[in-house]
This record gives sequence, C-alpha cells and structure tokens, in this order.
Amino acid sequence: MPERTLIGILSRTAYWVEWWRRFGPASGNEPKLENPFGRYVITTFVKGTNMGPYEAARHIPGVSGHELSYTANRHFSIVLLNEAIADLVNAHARLDISQAWGDGTAVAADGTHMDTYLDNLLAETSVRYGKPGGIAYHHISDTYIALFTHFIPCGVWEAVYIIEGLLKNTSEVQPTTVHADTQGQSQPVFALAHLLGFDLMPRIRNWKGMTFYRPSKQSEYVHIDALFGEPGKNSIDFDLIESQFRHLMGVAVSVREGAISSSTLLKRLRSGSKKNATYAAFREVGRVIRTVQLLRSCPAPRCVGG
Repeated sequence: MPERTLIGILSRTAYWVEWWRRFGPASGNEPKLENPFGRYVITTFVKGTNMGPYEAARHIPGVSGHELSYTANRHFSIVLLNEAIADLVNAHARLDISQAWGDGTAVAADGTHMDTYLDNLLAETSVRYGKPGGIAYHHISDTYIALFTHFIPCGVWEAVYIIEGLLKNTSEVQPTTVHADTQGQSQPVFALAHLLGFDLMPRIRNWKGMTFYRPSKQSEYVHIDALFGEPGKNSIDFDLIESQFRHLMGVAVSVREGAISSSTLLKRLRSGSKKNATYAAFREVGRVIRTVQLLRSCPAPRCVGG
C-alpha cells in the first residue's frame, strides 16, 4: 500500500464521506469562507494533533493562526464533531474489511491517560501515572473503530461512563454487548446496563472473593452449592425488586430519553445511602445479573471444585 500523510488521509475521507459538511456557523447558515473544505480539513488536523492554531500556521503555508482559531471557535462544536464521527463510523461499517473483525454488536470501553497542562479545568495529577492529565474514555467497536469518547478527570470512577457512551452513540453501529475493565463489575452498573438492554461483561478480578446469590433461601444445588456460601444465606430479595419495579423502569426510561445522565445516576447510586429503597433495588437487580454473568463465565473445573 502506498504511504499516505495524515492530512492527506483527512482530505481523502472528507472528500469521500463529506464529514466536513457537518461544520459551520452556529446560526446554521452557509459558511462565508473562501474554501470551507480546505479550512475545515486543516482545522480538524490542527485540533486532532493538538498542535494549536498559531503553531500550525508557522508550518502550513496559506493560513494564519487567526483564521484557524476563528474557524475552530465559531464553526466547530462537540455536537458537530460527534455528528462527523458518526458519519465516519457509518462509512467504515459499510466496508467489507470491517466485517472481517466483527459484526458491530460488541464494544470495549476503557480509558487512556492523556497529558495536559496544569491550567486545565479537567487536569489532575494521576496517582497511577504520576503526571498531570486526563482520561480519554473510549468505546471501541469490535469492527476496530472508536464509536464515542469522553474526556474525564483522573481518579474518577470510570465505570459510570460505560453506559453514557453507548447512549450518546448516534451511528448506525449499535452494540448490545459491552466489555469493560474491573471497575465495571459494580452491582448498580450491572443493573442499569440490564435495564437499558445491554449485556455488560467486565473483566472480573478476585474470583475467590465473588459472592454468588441464590434466588431464594431454600435454593440448593448439587454440585455448585459451595459457590453460594452457607445454606440459607446470600439470597435475592425479589419482593423488594417487585415493590420498586415502577421506580426502576422510570429511572431507566429517564436515562434512555436523556432526562438524566447515566453517569450522574450511577454516581448517586454509588454514594447513596444503603437504606434508600431504590438504591437497594438496583443493588438486588445487579446481584442477579452479576451472578448470572459469573455462572456464564466461570471455568467448569473450578465450578465443580476441580
């Protein structure tokens, strides 16, 4: 394959997919630029490489720092960028080669540390990496393309953003299974993912410390009863789930319709009082789903005590 420059690739995809047409003035009018195609491609290159408009103008002939800065501030926005991303995801999904990797039904969610200046509202010093920056939390499809990305501070509970990216994904690729790191094994996250129709499959650590829950105190199993602890304990309170069913579905519908952010909800459920009935119901649903997931993923020899 011939070598391509990054800005050349941007130009080719802009010509074929026409994602550059998503950008323009906030008024919705036609851009009053001499060459909007070229200006938007260069601005996308500058923003994507984090070069900065005035530094880029030193190396790219024919443009000034003021022109690039003006275009970025007046013709670009997060909403428009996400629309352009959706155009690219849809175009990628129509390629034959993308189907060789997957069918688009699964997605992996994980964060990557990104360096930033200290005078940034989202910048924090990462304990893990020992330097300032933020976390780019990506949702990567099994067809090997990024569907959505959040930029979040270091140290936050990343699991609350697992579902948010799936709901904000407006492309034609709509995955139903999401793989996450160990932070995704929280019971409220399992519950909300299930209520919204997603199959959450996080990486689970400390298998020996995981608690399996019985459907009732009377439930007993011939070969795997030891997984559920002492007989009569670790049972699901289905009466609580039934009594709170309307509230659970109301919350799920509110999240689906955008009335409340899933990340905001999960933050409250994480720090909420365990005496709160809605929190307790989410916890019980999460216990059910996590137990099913553990049984599905449990290696057979370990499950039977081998």
